[in-house]
Amino acid sequence: MRAFVALELSGQVIDALTSFQGVLSSAGADIKFVERENFHLNLKFIGEISESQAARVEARLKSMAAPRAEVNIRGAGAFPSPSRPRVVWAGVSKEHEGLVAPIASEVERLLEGVGERDSRPYRPHVTLGRVRSYHNLKRLEELLRENSDKEFGQVMFSEVKLKSSQLTPGGPVYTDMGVYPLG
Repeated sequence: MRAFVALELSGQVIDALTSFQGVLSSAGADIKFVERENFHLNLKFIGEISESQAARVEARLKSMAAPRAEVNIRGAGAFPSPSRPRVVWAGVSKEHEGLVAPIASEVERLLEGVGERDSRPYRPHVTLGRVRSYHNLKRLEELLRENSDKEFGQVMFSEVKLKSSQLTPGGPVYTDMGVYPLG
């Protein structure tokens, strides 16, 4: 199974992100948008693991020792850049990135040696969509730059979830495998 560890979003923030996807859609760019029920901040992509590996991951995450975090979801952008977008995202406000980083670090520490390694620095974000082609990118780039500081709302992260991801023709289906409270 494919697995990852995430912080889930809720309520008004999800509504604001969904509304913003509509704004991005108006650019006419070729984007496959993430379904609203799949919005999350990824802490660690584990990748393909067996049932026994999943049990070890669950056991390790039970000793989670990271603080809760109330953060602002703010700003829109793209990886690797707005002028060459592959992934369109909403971010965590700069002043709150330091509240999410310790949670991600704790997950990395607990899952040392498990799953895929990512050498890129951690950047908390919510993936809104993936760009499939370079059609109408100029307007998309303009919208991202215009909304680089857009407020989407505040969310309290009080738990971390281990999730499985089943890829289907209609998009991924995520299932909670474990829930681990933050202190």
